[in-house]
Amino acid sequence: MRTIKIEWIDSCSSNTEWTLLSDICEDIQPIKITTIGFLIQETNDCVTVAQNYGIDPEQACNFMTIPKGCIKKIEELKI
Repeated sequence: MRTIKIEWIDSCSSNTEWTLLSDICEDIQPIKITTIGFLIQETNDCVTVAQNYGIDPEQACNFMTIPKGCIKKIEELKI
């Protein structure tokens, strides 16, 4: 099972209360994220990794699917 590190950009949200547009902070930006996991699946649109991987029987849990449009870099880790 390949282990990879993904550098990607995630959405940013603000509060859930009504806010005057003039009060919106200009420094609200998407967040740079690094995710490390076991590569479960890669398609043309996304990459799915799992935090945990079991061998006998083969199984995994804690999945994260990241759209490729958000991915800046994928690196295979040697462990």
